[in-house]
Parts: sequence; structure tokens; C-alpha cells
Amino acid sequence: MKFGHWFLALTLTAGPAFCGEIVELGGFDAECSYKFTGKVAPGDAAKIDALNTYGAAGASLCLDSPGGSLLEGIAMFNAIWNSQMHTRVVKGDRCESACAIAWLGGGVEEGSLAVRFPSRSIEPGGILGFHAPSLNLPDGGSYPAKDVENAFRIALTAAEGYFDIKLTTDDNVEALNDFLYARILETPGDSMFRVQTVAEALMANVAVSAAKAPEKILKTNLVHLCENAYLVHRGVDVALSDAAAHLQKLRDAAEPGERVGYVDETSWVVRMDGERRSQSVCVIRESTFGFFLGRAERYNAEGLYPNGRVDFPTISLSLQKVDVWPGEPAQKVWDAVSDELILTRDSIEMPHYAFYDGLTRLTDLPPH
Repeated sequence: MKFGHWFLALTLTAGPAFCGEIVELGGFDAECSYKFTGKVAPGDAAKIDALNTYGAAGASLCLDSPGGSLLEGIAMFNAIWNSQMHTRVVKGDRCESACAIAWLGGGVEEGSLAVRFPSRSIEPGGILGFHAPSLNLPDGGSYPAKDVENAFRIALTAAEGYFDIKLTTDDNVEALNDFLYARILETPGDSMFRVQTVAEALMANVAVSAAKAPEKILKTNLVHLCENAYLVHRGVDVALSDAAAHLQKLRDAAEPGERVGYVDETSWVVRMDGERRSQSVCVIRESTFGFFLGRAERYNAEGLYPNGRVDFPTISLSLQKVDVWPGEPAQKVWDAVSDELILTRDSIEMPHYAFYDGLTRLTDLPPH
């Protein structure tokens, strides 16, 4: 068989034996309304289009696939993005390559204004993996220029599809953020970038379900929370290779001395790094802890997916720059926060697992 024909058959027209299968497991409030298994192949997006998504409630699609046709994975992404559908990878399952691209489409529109909210998650012990398109040329052969060009055009079409997904937004919800896009492009087709740590999940905007929420918070947890918040807020540094490198840079630049202060009996303040004539801090209001801990206790006691969706506790905090020179002692920072000597202020909401060290592997998080 000519290589060009072989490649087209593998990538675009997998036969019935290799097609994915979708089975119905429950209603809108089930952990998995539907489950997709097998290789991604032409026709799978049409199967998703035909699913009952229960109106505004949305359906949950659990995915367990090693991948397959990237072009069909992109078509599946579009089908999911344009429907009311939560995507999920549960413990023990894997969703890689074309499957992971489809997973990116998970989300629902809510309220009278139909505001979009992302709804895609993995459980610790589930595997989510991405890589760049490639030619997948078999080793040890030589191929006519026409066949190689055909293969190249298929890979290029897939790359264009990735870029289209990168540009896909709705109500400021990004289908694919800068961090994950960079990881995809730098990962060869014969390798896999897998989301394995808290920092990777946060920076890639991958929600983690089935992890127990902390019901006791220590000062070290506050430092972890603020580090993770700054990782998300500052985004990608193109000079750094991965989430661990971003986190290490943040830690290396941390202001020396006391890191955590309790200011005016109303706020916990964590000192981060400094630049020019300011220091960066993270401020959490004391009043938010009671609300968070109450939600954490209920979350840990209840089922994982109320109404079929992920609904874990979050906490609000403020990332600020205060008018204090780098290297100045902690007390000056506490006084600046107390006196509202704030140069910039940004609010951010973080999930409960952000209280853990960013280097923590998802499989090491306490299970729900």
C-alpha cells in the first residue's frame, strides 16, 4: 500500500472496528451521563451531536480513549463546545491526544443571559495528555514526495485546528489558554504532556474533582494558595519550560523574612516578591475563611457531582502591589496594607486544591 493511502486511512478514515463507542450510563445528574470509549474516528462528532443534553442542565460525557484522528478530535471539540456538556476523565481512565482536544470543549451556558462557564475536569488517577500534530512517518522507509506532502498537509490542517481552538472564546472563557497551548506545541507527536501536578492543572485551567477540600488551614497553606494564585494571574513566561520552573522562579524571588502577617485582625497577608519600588502581596480576608470552611465541610460530606457537575469550594483573594521598596521589612508591608497604600489590586478566585503545594502530584491529593 502506498504510504499516502496508509496515512490517510489511519488518520482520517478508521474503520468500524476502531470507531469510538458512546454508551448511556445515567441522566443529567449522573457522574457520567454518557461514556466515550475506544479510538477517535470519523463519525464520532456526529454521535455527540445526536446526544440528549437535557436542556439547560447539560449532560456529562466521560472520556476514556487513547486518541485517534486529530481532525475528528477537533470536530468533537466543536460539537461539545456548541452543546450543554460537561467533559470528565474519571479515576482509572485516560484521555489523550485527539480525545484530550475533544475534552477541551466542555462547558455550559447558564442564566437568562446564557453566560458560558467552563465545565471540564479530571479526577486524580485519571490521565489527560496532549501533544503536537506530527507526520507519524513509519521508521526505515523512503516515500515519494507527493505522499509526504499529503501527510504534511494533514498535519498542517490539524495544527490549524489547534490554532482555531486557541482563538475560541465565549464570555471571556478560553477553550485553550497560553500555558497549555505552549505545552502542546512543544511536545512532539511521539511524546505526551500529561497534567500531573496541582500547578500544571491550575496553569492549564484544568479543573480537578474528587479531591478532598481542606477543613483546617495553616500558614503554609496560605503561602501555597498565594503562590498558585500568582502562577495563574501572571500566566506564561516564555523563557520557562513548565509549571515547576514558573513556581521555582516565584520562590527564588520571594522577599526574605516573615512571609505571613495578620493585619488589623481582618486580613491575612502573604508577602511575595518585589520589583522596582513595590512589593507584591496576597490578601485574604478573615471573613472568607468561615464561608470557605463551611462549604468545604459540606463538599466533603456530599456526593461529587451534584446535578451532574463539578461544584467544589473556592476562595476569593486579592493580589496587590503595595508602596514599599523591595527588601524593606515585613512590618512596613503590613502597615502599607493597613493604610491602603495600594498601587494595584486584582481579585481572583481559586479552587480548594490551590491550598496544596503546587508541586503536589494530583494522585497524592487526599481523596474525596
